[in-house]
Amino acid sequence: MTARHATRLLAIAYGLFWLWSGVAKWKDPGAFAVAVRNFQLLVDPFIAAAALFIPVLEIVCALAIIFRRASLGAQALLWLSLVVFTAAIAVSWARGLDISCGCFGTGDGSTVNYPVKLAQNLALLAVGGWLLWQEWKRPAASLPPAASPSEPVRSNPV
Repeated sequence: MTARHATRLLAIAYGLFWLWSGVAKWKDPGAFAVAVRNFQLLVDPFIAAAALFIPVLEIVCALAIIFRRASLGAQALLWLSLVVFTAAIAVSWARGLDISCGCFGTGDGSTVNYPVKLAQNLALLAVGGWLLWQEWKRPAASLPPAASPSEPVRSNPV
């Protein structure tokens, strides 16, 4: 197996992870809204919007990564989302809140083990950042060559 194939398999696994996360939240947006509310960072109209928007974003981006359609943008969006989620968890820990993260829409009432959750997120940030870098370096798909400036532009005769 080449490094390119291993990177692609890791990207698919990363996409499947986000797909699982998004679908779990999407299945019970009410429980996810409660988890978002517990962070005490948003007010009610925005909590509902986040509970509906975040799962869809994760699902769409995950599918883009898995099927390699606009995967650079999808990976960037998920990486930035994870930065925001990690910051929200760190702020909640600093504020002494007792939260359930809602990462997988479980809503089981279990509280977050902050050091473990932050370590998990930092590991995901590292994997996501590396995949993002690999995607950034990947040559663009075969695009038709652009017309050279010396070629005259031809119009269709009417």
